Amino acid sequence: MPPIFGRPVWPWVTVIVLQIGQACTLLPWLVMAGLSVMAFDAPGSTEMWQPWVFVGLIWSYPLWLAAAGIASWVLLAFGRRVAAVIVAAVFSLPMPLLLLVIAAG
Repeated sequence: MPPIFGRPVWPWVTVIVLQIGQACTLLPWLVMAGLSVMAFDAPGSTEMWQPWVFVGLIWSYPLWLAAAGIASWVLLAFGRRVAAVIVAAVFSLPMPLLLLVIAAG
């Protein structure tokens, strides 16, 4: 693609496409967030730290996506195009990799 206003278009398009993919993962996350509270089903599990960490990590997923999105756009604004695409890609890769593992099994 030709540059617009003297800036290449590929990083902007790449970040937008990756963030749309990230937004599509929020619907399955909503189901998993609801099911994650089953970590507290076992008697005495509310006194253990592991279920709390597990549920906290699952529920913090949208915050990580928002932080990555903000970081990507800030990096793009400061001209760090490759770094912006890398930040957006790192938070987009886990879902396709998980789908590949599920499909292979």
